Amino acid sequence: MTLNDIIVSALAQLDRGHDAQTLDIWRDKFTRFANDGVTDLAEAYQPRATEAYESADGLLDTLSLSRPCVKLLSVTRSGKAEAFTPGPRSGTVLLPGGPGQVQVTYRYLPAPMQAPSDVPDLPEWCHGLIVCYVVGRERAAGDVSLQRGGNIYFQMYEAGKANLRPHVGEADRYCLLNRW
Repeated sequence: MTLNDIIVSALAQLDRGHDAQTLDIWRDKFTRFANDGVTDLAEAYQPRATEAYESADGLLDTLSLSRPCVKLLSVTRSGKAEAFTPGPRSGTVLLPGGPGQVQVTYRYLPAPMQAPSDVPDLPEWCHGLIVCYVVGRERAAGDVSLQRGGNIYFQMYEAGKANLRPHVGEADRYCLLNRW
């Protein structure tokens, strides 16, 4: 679901038109609401990515990863977990195995959506929750008599958010590891 689809769906649920002029009027406000919803969902879902990283000097620079790194979860080299420590400067991690290719798993924060064709960097099944969030925020910001209408959208959003499981049943979440 693109940002434009999210805005059109929100306008439809608010019983407002979704022609080009109406979209232009509401685009900035609903884009802010949608980005706030994506950030809130990312805090609950804790999206993660794994990517290969080539270290030339034994340092891993988290700023050079493809997405903004919130927390480094693991580093593996040739299929074996490798310990890591903070590097000499902010945003770097010292790899005790030295230079070489490693697999980095980290939590990230999705990039904000700006263009109408941008897609939230969350799973597809989360996109409907973003629409609920946008509609809830818009209804809550309106007339006092309409604010109760936003409550049902926030309840649907919170119920969907409560079903998000950050660890998604990964094998290392349910076992004790002897690290000594």
